[in-house]
Amino acid sequence: MLHRSLFVAVLLIPALGFAQTRCGASFEREPTKTTINVCRDELHGPISHGMKEEILTILGKTYLAQGEQDIAIASWNEASQYTLPAKDQPEANQKWAELQVLIAQTYAQMDKPKLAYAQYMKALKTLKVTSGERSVPSAVVYDSMGTFYAQQKEADKAEHAFLRSRIVYEIRLGADNPKTIDTRLNHAVALMDLGQADQAKARFEELANIVNTDTYYANQPIRAEILTFLGTMEMQDNNLPTAAMHYEEAFNVRQTAFGPNDLRTSQSLNNLGVVLFRAGNLQRAEQALSRAYIIRKDLLGEKDPLTVSTQRNLQAVIAAEDAAAKRPFNN
Repeated sequence: MLHRSLFVAVLLIPALGFAQTRCGASFEREPTKTTINVCRDELHGPISHGMKEEILTILGKTYLAQGEQDIAIASWNEASQYTLPAKDQPEANQKWAELQVLIAQTYAQMDKPKLAYAQYMKALKTLKVTSGERSVPSAVVYDSMGTFYAQQKEADKAEHAFLRSRIVYEIRLGADNPKTIDTRLNHAVALMDLGQADQAKARFEELANIVNTDTYYANQPIRAEILTFLGTMEMQDNNLPTAAMHYEEAFNVRQTAFGPNDLRTSQSLNNLGVVLFRAGNLQRAEQALSRAYIIRKDLLGEKDPLTVSTQRNLQAVIAAEDAAAKRPFNN
């Protein structure tokens, strides 16, 4: 299965905004061990409940990045206590819903679908009382359930869940709202999981048309995600120039959004390097992969699987360049 986690962060998760805590500033910019220490230290200080919820949310995501799912779930359960759902509290309801989704997604990742399903049902039951079935917090849950059902190969249920989410977002927020675009992206990825590649590609192309023509999305990370998926599908179809174009634009967006030395930027560089290698552009492939390798080595260490993968890609390019240099010229 092909998931958004291949191109963005660790897991398919809602977009949670983080304030400028030291913990939030460290997240995805420093090694995971550093982030954990910074967040733990900040939790011991005099901070508000809102800051505690934020820090515990980040801690959970950081533990998840290390493969410590149980600790991640415990962190999110604790964070949920600082943003309890209540009537006429839409912001609290949405934050709580996003945390429940993180927990459910992690259970699914741990191959515990029954626990994941129970978590989704619990969240919907609570939100039905506090915000309503057709509220934005409920749509957050239905969106994630669509992905869950697709992973379980339950196509009809996935389609129904995505439809409910999209309708709520379009009616309450607008057709071009980021949440609407995000659930449509999740739906397209789910179609890939379900083996419906042609339908998925058509959805990605529809989304690309929106984010490429709407100035709001010019440097938004979701534009890079959409272009990355399109690039991958084009590369699978051996349309290498088109794939390289999509990957390069995704890199430009991520570099602007996250900076030149961010892990997400390195993913686009790695993708670009691979497709350039396949297209025979060895010099540019080496440049892209070298940058990706340095970023990953500095952030993750030389033994991390992502670093090792990029290193192998780079070694393949260098070997091809060496072989080309030894090849005799034909007069």
